Amino acid sequence: MNQHENERQLIEQVLQTLCLQKKTDDQQADIDYNWSNFEVAASFKHFMDEMPGGFLIYYAERGEEIIYANRSLLRIFQCESMEDFRQYTHNSFRGMVYPDDLESVEESICGQIMASQYDLDYVEYRILRKDGEIRWIEDYGHYVHNEMVGDIFYVFLSDATEKHDRLLREKKEVMVSSLKQASQAIDSKNAFLANISHDMRTPLNAIFGFTSLAKLNLNNPQEAADYLERVETAAHLMLDMIEKTLEVSALSGEVEIADVECDLREILQIVYDSLQKQAQAKKINFMLDCNDVQHSAVYSDPEKLRQVLFGLASNAINYTPKNGQVKIVLKEDIGTSHDYAFYHLKVQDNGIGISPEYLEHIFEPFCREKNSTQSGVHALGLGLTIVKGIVDLLGGSIDVQSVVNQGSTFTVDISLRLQPQYKVAAAEAAKKEALSILLVEDNEINREIEMELLERMGYKVFPTENGLEALNKMKAAAPGDFDLVLMDLQMPVMDGWRAAVEIRALPDPKVANLPIIALSANVSERDQQKSKDSGIDAHLVKPMDLPLLRKTIEKLTKKKPLS
Repeated sequence: MNQHENERQLIEQVLQTLCLQKKTDDQQADIDYNWSNFEVAASFKHFMDEMPGGFLIYYAERGEEIIYANRSLLRIFQCESMEDFRQYTHNSFRGMVYPDDLESVEESICGQIMASQYDLDYVEYRILRKDGEIRWIEDYGHYVHNEMVGDIFYVFLSDATEKHDRLLREKKEVMVSSLKQASQAIDSKNAFLANISHDMRTPLNAIFGFTSLAKLNLNNPQEAADYLERVETAAHLMLDMIEKTLEVSALSGEVEIADVECDLREILQIVYDSLQKQAQAKKINFMLDCNDVQHSAVYSDPEKLRQVLFGLASNAINYTPKNGQVKIVLKEDIGTSHDYAFYHLKVQDNGIGISPEYLEHIFEPFCREKNSTQSGVHALGLGLTIVKGIVDLLGGSIDVQSVVNQGSTFTVDISLRLQPQYKVAAAEAAKKEALSILLVEDNEINREIEMELLERMGYKVFPTENGLEALNKMKAAAPGDFDLVLMDLQMPVMDGWRAAVEIRALPDPKVANLPIIALSANVSERDQQKSKDSGIDAHLVKPMDLPLLRKTIEKLTKKKPLS
């Protein structure tokens, strides 16, 4: 006989004994019973009374008459005794359930019994406590048939009022948040409609006005031509507004990204030349710097790259006052995979800047910090939304730093695949210039990820699995074999702190004094002080912050990776 069968028989025996005992106590029957069964029942009752949750046994028929309830259930109902509980509930499960919930509760229980005879049935309902307070109950029950006793339910119950109230609060908070977002969306839409109505009427007014003036000056060709030129300018402005609105709409659907040969220097020059006239009209010092770009022939979507650069540069010119400055800078980092290069595009200006409050919403559609009348710029505020969407599609990232009345800097970081003619040159450059890093990391997955990231940043990486292995490599190293040690701290065999102490004690000062950077999940001040005391030069925390790590490596080694 297996364990589950024993448990089932024990439960049935207890249920049967409790029922027989109840019958005997009520003098409803004169039954010859075994006293050992009552000892089992007494032990069972004592155990159930000590449970933190409620426990109930009642007949499935006979008016759902209550057979047994433990003390925890009596406390839930605020009843002092079993007699008090029987009287308050009319000695029936039906008398326990809040009247409005009774029909749905019994339907649910019947449905679950029909669906499964092995699992506990679950139902949630309200009760009316004896002190008049309504509480929520979670009910896990099961149906049992016993030949001698009949059909019985045994049930585990708990007071779920706090949980139910918390869920209601959370639902309410979600609803309030959703309503707030919907309200913000409506406000944004209304603001957008107001802006577009105003901003499109401005060029329309110019088109109609200058057209009328041109008609009145047909006998004066020079005057008419001047008016027609202004009509053309206004028409281009309006067309730009329409195109931006359509582009934002298009970005919300599926967008195909090309992967064709293109030249970054050529794209930058085209955009620069196209905006030169606009910059000159405002006497803006407009500069282009791509001297740090070694490999400009890449695979990407040239039109999308042009849109990004044009959007950022034209935005900078628009919001920079006369005699200001706008600078486009493109820099390159080569990864040792030889197939890709990392590019950093910056568009800097000393214009009106962006307030901290608006900076959080700078890339949201239909948002503008100031209307066109205040800023003097007629635009819908969609340009940066389009730029952000395209950068995301290209797999890059965009960041902005700005100070009001001092200017803004937009930075785009993107990885692009090199064209074949650059791969050999990149490989040779990596051999000559890559810094050598001794990576000490015991976790295999972390080691693999860190190696890939470091190599893509332009470093040669030599992995080790613990502090002792790293120490042995350093003992055998000659000056120049390694430029830096990147060390985990919590490791088996020898931890990073001990390894750092041992490395600092090596006899060759050129090896012993190599920069050591801790890269660890240990972030407390105590851990950082321990790193300092161990001779570690810098303590960085996981997950790896690549820009900070690069900056720290350059600071400690006085070298840049493949620059």
